[in-house]
Amino acid sequence: MNKKIIISICFLYAAGLSLIACTKKTASTPIITIVDSSLVNTSHLDHLYTPVSFPDGTQAAGIYVYSNYPNYVNVEATGEGFACVDDVSRAALVYLRSNNFSTDTATQSKLYNLIQFMLEMQSSNGYFYNFLLTATGQINTSGQTSVNTPNWWSWRAFQALTEAAPVVKGLNLPLYNKMNTAISNLVAQLKIDFVNLPKTTTTISGVTIPQWLPAGSGTDQSSVLILGLINYCNVNSDPVMSGFIKSLADGIVLMQQSDTTQFPYGAFLSWENTWHAYGNVQAYALMQAGNFLNNPQYTQAAMTEVDHFYPWLLQNGYQCSFAISNTAGVIQILSDSAYAQIAYGIEPMVFAAAEAYKETGQAKYADMAGHLAAWFLGANVANTNMYTVSTGVCFDGLSSASASGVNLNSGGESTIEALLTLERVETYPAIKTALNKYKML
Repeated sequence: MNKKIIISICFLYAAGLSLIACTKKTASTPIITIVDSSLVNTSHLDHLYTPVSFPDGTQAAGIYVYSNYPNYVNVEATGEGFACVDDVSRAALVYLRSNNFSTDTATQSKLYNLIQFMLEMQSSNGYFYNFLLTATGQINTSGQTSVNTPNWWSWRAFQALTEAAPVVKGLNLPLYNKMNTAISNLVAQLKIDFVNLPKTTTTISGVTIPQWLPAGSGTDQSSVLILGLINYCNVNSDPVMSGFIKSLADGIVLMQQSDTTQFPYGAFLSWENTWHAYGNVQAYALMQAGNFLNNPQYTQAAMTEVDHFYPWLLQNGYQCSFAISNTAGVIQILSDSAYAQIAYGIEPMVFAAAEAYKETGQAKYADMAGHLAAWFLGANVANTNMYTVSTGVCFDGLSSASASGVNLNSGGESTIEALLTLERVETYPAIKTALNKYKML
């Protein structure tokens, strides 16, 4: 999406609601096991999943962007399309990470079809178009939220393809070869467009920001890109891209408001002098980068946000967005909004807290991850279950601290982000125990 549009999305949601994956192998690292009774129900995601045929004969599948209450009829995003790479790439990860993937050919088939969708949406410059207009394969090549520029949907496709490729290689070699080509094409374009950018900075409202990240200072986008690059570098010897991971991580650290004695308590700004909840995977990505690069600076920066900003969010009923100024080290809030609160804003924090637990073995982080994830099961300002285990429906958001402020629609993004979160919760029994402690009875 256009960055200016993205930054205001919290407010637009509110209007519409009324609208080296490497880990340190230490003695304290908790053992990962899979629990028996699952919170993860893909029934509604399966409902959103829909076949697609492209003009070249490729059979694929997309994920409907919207699904409306009460009957959950799937609908398109007017003027954009009915399915998008942004959602398809994340849905692919849901199926890839599912407990039954290795044995369930139906789940494998869904993943393959979603991958085919992504491959068909890649353009000649290596980047991806986002929206598909029709089920017969008409691509939206000109819309502001769909054009083939270096933006969210290209990074999400990159992350999904690089995570899935090693698994697909042993199951579907022809598809893997196509994936590998797509990955290589995007990497080649990144080397042209980003790798050699100078590390210059500018100042906005007294806040120093980098200019070498996607969208200039987009730490949110950079974090998703880092996750894909680590996947890529884990299977490819590419010192240039390893160096690029460090460059992106340095830009994210520069955007941290590191004074933990005043608001925003160690938070990473998302873009320029603003912060938003959605897609903010900086802490999680920096922990991964710290491991991959063997640089504890990045892990320490991530832990600062987890240790200081996340507790503030929990104590204050979460936040949607804010903008700040910095005058001689004194932070002032220029604007802020508590709503809308959406699944896309909760998932990044759960991943970071879960990773902190994995890295340290400290129970407090399992407790935090479970507390954050309990937002889906009633531990929110509206005291409402946002996710229903029996159906797999996740409501699209909260616009106020009451049940009347719940958007009962259940689109692709909300559904996918809930499932990704709960899959991660169930990786660690201690986190699921904490979720059960905090959820609404």
